[in-house]
Amino acid sequence: MSIDPVPTPPRHDKRLYLLALGSLTAVQMLSTIAFNAGPVLAPAAAADLGVQPDDVAYFVSIVYVVSIGTAMAGGAMSLRLGPIRLSQLAMLVSAAGCAALAAGSLWLAILAAMLIGLGGGPMTAASSQILAHVTPPRLSNITFSIKQSGVPLAFALAGALIPPLVTIWGWQAASWAIAVLCVVTALAIEPLRPLYDTSRDSRLPLVPSLARILEPLGMAWRDPVLRPLCLAGMCFSSLQATIVGFTLLYAGADLGMDYVTAGILLAVATSAGMVGRVLWGAVADVVRRPLGTLALLGAIMTAGSFAFALAEPGWPRWLLYGVAAILGGTAIGWNGVFISECARRAPPGRAGEFVGATSFFVFVGPVLWPLIYRGLLYVTHAYPVGFVVLAVATGLSTLAILRLIGRGER
Repeated sequence: MSIDPVPTPPRHDKRLYLLALGSLTAVQMLSTIAFNAGPVLAPAAAADLGVQPDDVAYFVSIVYVVSIGTAMAGGAMSLRLGPIRLSQLAMLVSAAGCAALAAGSLWLAILAAMLIGLGGGPMTAASSQILAHVTPPRLSNITFSIKQSGVPLAFALAGALIPPLVTIWGWQAASWAIAVLCVVTALAIEPLRPLYDTSRDSRLPLVPSLARILEPLGMAWRDPVLRPLCLAGMCFSSLQATIVGFTLLYAGADLGMDYVTAGILLAVATSAGMVGRVLWGAVADVVRRPLGTLALLGAIMTAGSFAFALAEPGWPRWLLYGVAAILGGTAIGWNGVFISECARRAPPGRAGEFVGATSFFVFVGPVLWPLIYRGLLYVTHAYPVGFVVLAVATGLSTLAILRLIGRGER
């Protein structure tokens, strides 16, 4: 029997729109802090875990491998549970992952990566299900971009606050603190359930079938615009994961920065990403050219990646911060426009499923690329090589988007 205790909220109600936007942005931020606990804590935690700091690549890949499945299932699960209830459960699972990481055991760290991926995967699909229902079409790009700005804001806060916290209290206390924040967030959004979980259907299975999960993926792949766009998203997300996962290590090993200063460099890049997500979403809505906006982003990413690869310890700090800001503002700023375009092309009422399906490609990049990057580091012992490879990949992606524009797509 379908559970529908109160009427479905009217589409484009201003109060419901603003409340959803603010609360979902906050939830996205806390979820992302948990999702990236491993890379930020890696320089301090590696010795206690008996691994090298560069081995964080394996942790990141495990997180993203698990995230692929839960991201694709997230849309269908949100229809069964309600997007707010699904978000609460996801936050609690992420909290369990951070607690497992704090135990200081290598085997529990592997379990932590799996739990964090399990919790982080469905968040975008769940929030997209709500936003697609309450957002006015003219504000689609800026809305999804503002919500996704919680991701780089979380990166910035993690880069600026966690290293000093680790210095004072230790990395395990920092991981416990993240776990507690996740639990508090899950409890705090309980009052939103009567507003946004009104169309859940108890007749649907709790765990969707493989066919149900793969159906929107096939639809997205057959779309002549989304197919090349998703491949571009795979390259863009690889660069984003590299900035988040390896900037601290790159700055310490090749640019001569200490742990706290390297954290500031990461905070600069991710803060610029937060501003960039909102800015690029606004640009896409104003010019009504989301594909053109993504092509411009790809071109700037390509140039910024080459510049970051050429950085030297002797460069003035303002120049390093400037390059990091340009690269972060684009490589972390593209996501909202991309998600909005995927949601716009979804069948009516299935935005969450469609966004979850296209997230497969967004997550595949960070699954494969850290392992490839780790192999490059093993052979070359040089972090810049990875940025050069990604510069080429984002350049080719930009050309693919320009071909779509050349065929008359917008």
